[in-house]
Amino acid sequence: MKRVNLSHHDKVANGIRLFGNTLIDELNYDTFIWTKEILGPEDVKIWKKTIEEEIKKGNNIYNMARLCRVGENDDLKDLALKYGVKYYDSSDPKKYDELQVYAKTGLDGVNTKVMTIMGTSRQSGKFTTCMILKKELEKRINLGIVGTEPQSLICGIDEMVVPQTIETCHCASTIFGAVKKLDTKNRDLIIVSSQTGIFADTLEVGTGRGGGLISIAVLFGSKPDFTILASDKQDLEIIKKNISAIELLSGKPVIAVTLNSRCMREENLEESIEKMSKELALPVVDVLKGINLDKLINEILLKLKN
Repeated sequence: MKRVNLSHHDKVANGIRLFGNTLIDELNYDTFIWTKEILGPEDVKIWKKTIEEEIKKGNNIYNMARLCRVGENDDLKDLALKYGVKYYDSSDPKKYDELQVYAKTGLDGVNTKVMTIMGTSRQSGKFTTCMILKKELEKRINLGIVGTEPQSLICGIDEMVVPQTIETCHCASTIFGAVKKLDTKNRDLIIVSSQTGIFADTLEVGTGRGGGLISIAVLFGSKPDFTILASDKQDLEIIKKNISAIELLSGKPVIAVTLNSRCMREENLEESIEKMSKELALPVVDVLKGINLDKLINEILLKLKN
């Protein structure tokens, strides 16, 4: 995958543009990336037609649609074989089969410290927090990351588990298996980037989002030593509610809050962040703008020593 073209200008595509290890070239590309995860009835028709057209052009396919997979569509598989192209479905319902041996081994213990990035909602900045921390911490320690976003592998993350499509009984265990797999590689810290938020709606019927059910499964499966809460909310009561729930369920501390500040006024941003930090008695960080980022990095490194 050297040059890629993207199907949509959406959240996933923005993540690839910001953090991806590929060159986006709409005219001269060898891989077509379908970025839209949740498809309605009309989207499914467009998805299949688009994938067919790209295969006929000789382009490899990286498919991020959550419930529509090339590997489960006989017409598309036969077409890919005919034109000699490769395809990859980022959502893998059988990921547990690959990682269960590590999950079983992990029951004897995980030696590496684990930090999970939880969120208040889908748009809270979990993936952005993960990627900024990746960039900063890789300068200092041997880092491993388990990503739950479909673009994780494109962005240089070590292990990817898209939990929404995995059977509920295996979801947490699959995350745990990915953590243990990295633990065998002698990392100093393993970061797990979560999905949605504990209080997210679990009844978005037909979307495959999973809401709070998925968030809790990632939290339990990662078994963190400490966590970060990514928030797109300024409401301190909402933030405190999420912190309390995370700490109650994990038995471990939330050490910082990262803030998606896109809705906050720029001129008062640092002042507002400091006020929130005092109220929460935690570092509050804007990772994109670098506000208090050094405090967060130092706090993480301190946790590794203790």
